[in-house]
Amino acid sequence: MTRLEEATPPGGGIRSSAATAGMSCVRPTQEDRRSTSAWADIPAAHHACQAAFLPDPTKAGEMRQTTRAFLRRCRVSQPVAGFVVLAVSELVTNAMVHGEGEVVLRVTVTVDVVRVSVTDRNPAPAVLKEAGPDGESGRGIRLVYAISDAWESSGEETWCEFRYARAAA
Repeated sequence: MTRLEEATPPGGGIRSSAATAGMSCVRPTQEDRRSTSAWADIPAAHHACQAAFLPDPTKAGEMRQTTRAFLRRCRVSQPVAGFVVLAVSELVTNAMVHGEGEVVLRVTVTVDVVRVSVTDRNPAPAVLKEAGPDGESGRGIRLVYAISDAWESSGEETWCEFRYARAAA
């Protein structure tokens, strides 16, 4: 299981590191800092997690676990979190299969939107495909399109967004 650890860096704010190598979670310093023990007790402008890694078949699973833990800490409702984790899986896998070089995943949670962004060094944008009934690939981006409220690919970056309501404490 992925574990997030919090620390207060110089200058305030909260910086969290996941046990997953290369993963960091950051909350802006302009937020109310009455308590640094739990994010859920502090109104947040936004929270963000970012991971950078080289393509490796084990990374999609690690990113799903880390994203799920991060969304739970941000109190994103379980149904929305499930869709976000599915999108993370599809976008990370797409970047590892079709991208070039290092893959960067960034998940940002604001007051009412979760944004997933995946970048790599391939300048060709992700495209919606029509996979045949016997096709073994070609459904990932279409799935992201179907479950998200918005998505786009500019080439090196593919992102999607989900509107949500915070879960009760």
